[in-house]
Amino acid sequence: MASRTLLAPALALLLASPLAMSQDAPPTPPTPPAHTLPAPRHGPMREHLRHMRMERGHAMGAMADLHALERLYRQAGREKELTGVYNEVLAKSQDPRLRTYAYHRLARLQARPANVDQAIATLRRSLSENLANEAKMRADRERMRAQWQQAQTPATR
Repeated sequence: MASRTLLAPALALLLASPLAMSQDAPPTPPTPPAHTLPAPRHGPMREHLRHMRMERGHAMGAMADLHALERLYRQAGREKELTGVYNEVLAKSQDPRLRTYAYHRLARLQARPANVDQAIATLRRSLSENLANEAKMRADRERMRAQWQQAQTPATR
């Protein structure tokens, strides 16, 4: 019986302690009304595109512009005109990243109305162009390495 009399006050103390602790905690500050919160200036995608433009140079800025143009063409229901936009980019640009992006978007547009053969041909053209660029870069690197090694070796007389 003595153990029961000690158990009851101990249990009461355990149950009362969280309430006492929560009453000692500082009150949370009230949230400001919704009309005083600063409105986000742009959506997350627009912020992402802005960072792409600033951090990665002109090719990424052109990709962001193409993305925005594509969205507008789709909203206007003029998706068929996008093929001409991407072909124009391919005709004007020499940047490999931008060209690869344009090839991929063009292939996606071509595959939509179930013209998969044309999309495959576009991606194969992109692949061959990328492989040629890689081979050219590798040859340039080897040429520069050979020049450097030649400059490092002392001339034998």
